[in-house]
Amino acid sequence: MRLPRREKKRPYVPVASFGDLAFLLIIFFMVASTFMREKHVKAREASSPDIEKAELKPISVILDSEGQLWLQGQKCPPDALEAAVSALLEGAREKTVMLKIDKDQPQEKYGKVLLALSGAGADILLVGVREGQSARPATPN
Repeated sequence: MRLPRREKKRPYVPVASFGDLAFLLIIFFMVASTFMREKHVKAREASSPDIEKAELKPISVILDSEGQLWLQGQKCPPDALEAAVSALLEGAREKTVMLKIDKDQPQEKYGKVLLALSGAGADILLVGVREGQSARPATPN
């Protein structure tokens, strides 16, 4: 006599959270691989409460102690500054211009420089030191 076989119940495996688990595993391995890539680099980060990080290297304009105007380390006539800066900024994503002015220069000198940079559409970043700190002389880069 043949006995009827019992039908085996298939086990129920909830798969609703598999997507979440896969996502978390992907994130874990991405972060772990970043740590491994930078593991061999030994660097200590500098710190100061007064430092703001500049993302890109801006264009450099310097008005030195003799009243000479320097653009990117080369002498530039004041009349040509606006056109030269406009040409450098054309198509640039970052329009920051770093401006160093000698502390003894009168407003008549640096006022024209500020107007030229504004006319070129530049975002002006003035460079200086806080009072009480030692200042380095401005030299063209």
